[in-house]
Amino acid sequence: MSVEKVVTRGTAAQRTLLARQSDDMIDLQNQLYVAWLQNSLPMEWDKLETQDPVEPHRTRVTLRLDSDMVKWFRKLGPGYQARINQILRIYWRGVMLGQVEAHYDPAIYARMIADHKQRGR
Repeated sequence: MSVEKVVTRGTAAQRTLLARQSDDMIDLQNQLYVAWLQNSLPMEWDKLETQDPVEPHRTRVTLRLDSDMVKWFRKLGPGYQARINQILRIYWRGVMLGQVEAHYDPAIYARMIADHKQRGR
C-alpha cells in the first residue's frame, strides 16, 4: 500500500502510526543536523574576538563574496572584515597543522608547511 493511500484511506491506526513515523523521522533528522553542525565547525571558531590579534600589516584586495555571506558578517557588527580574516587564518592554521584537508595535492601541503617553518611563524 502506498503512503498516499495510507494517509487518505488507511485506518485511524495506520494514519496515527504514519504520523508518529513521520515525527520520529523529523526528530532524527533534526538531531543529526544539530550533531553535524556542532561537529563541523572548528572549536577555534568559538569566541573569535578573543583569538590572537590580527597582524597589523594589511594588504588591500578586491574579493567577491556571496551576498548572503557579506550580509551575515556585517550583521556581526563592526570589524567584520577582521573576522573574515580571522576565519581564513584559523582555516590556514588547520591546514598547516594537518587538521583540515584543503587540497587534493599533498605536495602542496608539504611545500606550504616547509615554507611556514622556514619563516619561523
